[in-house]
Formats: sequence, C-alpha cells, structure tokens
Amino acid sequence: MHARRRLLLAGAAAAFGARAGAQPAGGEDHLTAIDDLRAVMAQVRKRRVPLLVLFSTPGCPFCHEVRRSYLAPRVAEQAKLPSPTLVIREIDISSRAPLIDLEGRRTTQAEFASRLNVRMVPVVALFDDRAQLLGEPLVGIDRAGFYEAYLARAIEAAERRLRS
Repeated sequence: MHARRRLLLAGAAAAFGARAGAQPAGGEDHLTAIDDLRAVMAQVRKRRVPLLVLFSTPGCPFCHEVRRSYLAPRVAEQAKLPSPTLVIREIDISSRAPLIDLEGRRTTQAEFASRLNVRMVPVVALFDDRAQLLGEPLVGIDRAGFYEAYLARAIEAAERRLRS
C-alpha cells in the first residue's frame, strides 16, 4: 500500500498548487475544482485543516457515487459550520481546464493528476498545507458498505496528524 501511495502521489509537494474554483453548474455533479492550488493551500493553512481531493473523471459511476453519497453531504455540512474543519475539492484527471500549481506554473488538471501518477479513479486523498499526503489514499470504492467508515477514519487520521 505504501508503494502505491508513493507511485500515486510522487512529487505531490512539488506539483501541488491551485486556487479555489467556482462551483460548477449542476451542484452535486461536481465539487469545486482546483484551478489555483496556492489559494486553496492558503485556506488550508489559515484554517489548519486537511485538504480532501477527489480525483475523478466525467461519466465515472463510482466517482459519482463517492461525490454524491459521501462528499457532497460533507460539503453541505462544512458550509454550515462557523469554522470549517475540512477543505474539499476535485480534480478531473482527463480535463484540460487550467490549473496553477504551488510554484505558480500553469498546467491543466489532467497534467497535474499525471504528475501525481493518478491514473485510476475515484481516488480520495488528504493533504496538509504543504501538499504532503496525510495518509493512504482511498482508491476505488467499497461495494460492501464500509466506504463511509474508511472515509471517516481517513479524515480523522488526517486531522490527528495535523494536530501532532
């Protein structure tokens, strides 16, 4: 599993960088995309919370299920909090939409995901304000009904790592 994480997110700290994008039309069909990682990381740093990124592709039924059933409810929950405890964003690994990385370089969402060696979807990964992985990414989706528990455990572990 550790080798997969290294392959999946090799060079994340160097590559990571994007600004909070506008919520796409369609509401739960997409989460807010990353278009400038520097702005997103500024939010993460200021709030001292993890960044959760869903790596997805259009038309992926498993991505849709993760987004609709597990992440969209968390986005709604975070919006109601006076002090959000999580920043949630999405990267379309096939998109040519522009993205600015941490070093200010212009790239695309697809090129950015490729730098991180993300080749399959859905992938949910949690990062700190330096774009360092805060635990094992969740790859795929569990069809036995345990995904919520895996996701909650990953978020809790990321929050604990940030506090330590």
